[in-house]
Amino acid sequence: MQDFRINAGVVLDSVEMTVGDLGRSVGYYTGSLGFDLVSKEGSEARFGVSGRTLVVLHEIPGARPAPESSPGLSHVAPQVPSRPDLARFARHYLGSHADARLIDHEVSESCYVNDPDGHTVEITAARPRDEWRWENGLPALVADPVELSALTDSPEAEAPFDGLAGGTVLGHVQLKVTDAELADTEPFYCDLLGFEVGARMGRRFLGVGPGEQRSMVVLTNRFRTGSSEPAPEDSARLLAVNFTLPEAKDVQALAERVAAAGRPADLSGGVLTVQDPSGNSLRFAPAEC
Repeated sequence: MQDFRINAGVVLDSVEMTVGDLGRSVGYYTGSLGFDLVSKEGSEARFGVSGRTLVVLHEIPGARPAPESSPGLSHVAPQVPSRPDLARFARHYLGSHADARLIDHEVSESCYVNDPDGHTVEITAARPRDEWRWENGLPALVADPVELSALTDSPEAEAPFDGLAGGTVLGHVQLKVTDAELADTEPFYCDLLGFEVGARMGRRFLGVGPGEQRSMVVLTNRFRTGSSEPAPEDSARLLAVNFTLPEAKDVQALAERVAAAGRPADLSGGVLTVQDPSGNSLRFAPAEC
């Protein structure tokens, strides 16, 4: 295929998942995580910040967590604007939960939590790029534990937590894939969809994205087993990762490219839906849609 790059204006818009008890999830996502409830209608609820939807939950009553080895969501990562915002969240969360993990990735600091259905949410704050450590032209990937006291060492961190800070966006989503060596995953995301590699750890982790934001989607096969079957439809699982492209012509161009490669896809209502080689659904819509 010819060299192709996805429009650098592509935005990681929202992530859609199923849950077993929507009322329980509403309480958790608003009270524990600090999202706004953007809307709730029937079996669907939308959560976000400042009116922008970041997470969409669909209820399947009684759904149980998907098998860890199934393709799907590893975690979704809302990115708060600053380190003190992360510190306020972590103090708030650990005030009523004991299962949070505080991690220093060097490129960012994060608080990992699990929702009632087993979906992992990483609240993260980016470090300035001039503080990153680089190896072979890519950011070094680390995961060192952090103490809460180290996060809350600034006066700004003392302010009470009253919800995720305005300006919070989806920093990245990490997806579980099932191919050894990422041999099918990397060509799909880079050669076909036109993302660029922004991070790599051997053949187990790959971060891709547009332009300077090169770890918008992180792919990992570390959960892969010999029986990595798709998550059952009645489980709590990933439904889709939603992206926004600047214009309808960008979606059309991507749809034509996917079709030319012979990959199954659906273009309806101006929205392109395609599955990666592990079956993870990706949707691309124009900003005006």
